[in-house]
Amino acid sequence: MTGQRSGGTRGMIRGSVVVQRRRCGKASCRCADGEQLHESTVLSYSKAGRNRTVMLAPGEVASVRAAVARYRAAQARLEQAGNAGLAALVSAQVSSGRGR
Repeated sequence: MTGQRSGGTRGMIRGSVVVQRRRCGKASCRCADGEQLHESTVLSYSKAGRNRTVMLAPGEVASVRAAVARYRAAQARLEQAGNAGLAALVSAQVSSGRGR
């Protein structure tokens, strides 16, 4: 993450905030029948081709979601700028007679 895990998360984080629902494995637990599963909020991300998760404390969820949203917004702006640059290059080549 960004190294600011305690005291709030600023900046951007790549990943997704998701709620995992799981059984704990105890035969006498309320989750054993599959109806009332345990829930935990995690940050899910990929690293070296493998999915990873980081458990989030209740106080971290909002700031991590905001950081993920900032990352996605920046990624969308970068994609838009890249597409605009590509369109400009293709247009310039077509108008000069070099493009297809």
